[in-house]
Amino acid sequence: MTGLDPALHRVLVLNGAAAGEGAFGLLAALDGAAVLALREVPGRGAAEHFATLAREVLHESGWPEGPEAIVAVAGPGSFTGLRAALALAAGLSMGYGCPGVAVTLGAALREMDGAAGAACLTIARRGRCFVDDGLNAPYAAAPEEIVLPAGVTAVTGDALGWFDPERFAGVRRLGVTRPDARAILSAARRGPLLPLQPLYVDPPEARLPEGGLRPVPV
Repeated sequence: MTGLDPALHRVLVLNGAAAGEGAFGLLAALDGAAVLALREVPGRGAAEHFATLAREVLHESGWPEGPEAIVAVAGPGSFTGLRAALALAAGLSMGYGCPGVAVTLGAALREMDGAAGAACLTIARRGRCFVDDGLNAPYAAAPEEIVLPAGVTAVTGDALGWFDPERFAGVRRLGVTRPDARAILSAARRGPLLPLQPLYVDPPEARLPEGGLRPVPV
C-alpha cells in the first residue's frame, strides 16, 4: 500500500508503542501540518486513558464531522499500549467511516529532524531492545547481539543507552528518542502503510489453560 492520500487533511494520530520506564501515550489531531490538539500521558498506565483522551482531542479539534483518517503506530513496542491504541484507532475508523492505517515506530522516528536513514533502537522486554534498521524486519536483541547493516551511520530511539559505539565505528547516536505527531503523520504520507494490527516481534506470553477454555454457561 502506498502512502496516505495527501488530500486527507483532518487526521487523528495515536501512539501507544513506547514501553518500559519511558512508556507514554500520544494522541493528536492534525490539520495538514498544524497540530490542533495534543495529549501526551507518561507512564505505563497511559493506555487506560486513550478513549478519554481521544474524546478530548476530537472535541478540541473543532471537527464536527470528525477526522478524515486515523493513523496509529503499529509497533514494535508495548503489548498493552499497542493493543489499546490500535483497537481504539480501528473502532474510530469504523465509526467515522474513514481510512485507518498504521506505520512502524522506526518509520516514524526516521521522520524526525536529522534522523533520516537511522537505525532505531527502542526498549523491549528482558533487557533487550527492538532494532528497526529500515531495511530488514524489526527484531529483538540484547545489546551485544545488535547487528546493523552497512551504510547505517546513526542510531536513534529510547534504548540508546544500550548502544555500544565501540562496536560500530562511525555510527553516531542521535538525541531523538520518540516520534512526535507530525513525524507519525509524515511516515504515513510517505508509506508503506500497515493495517491496524500490532506488529509483534516477541510472541505473546499469555497461555491457554492446560485443560482448555471453560464453556460459558448459556
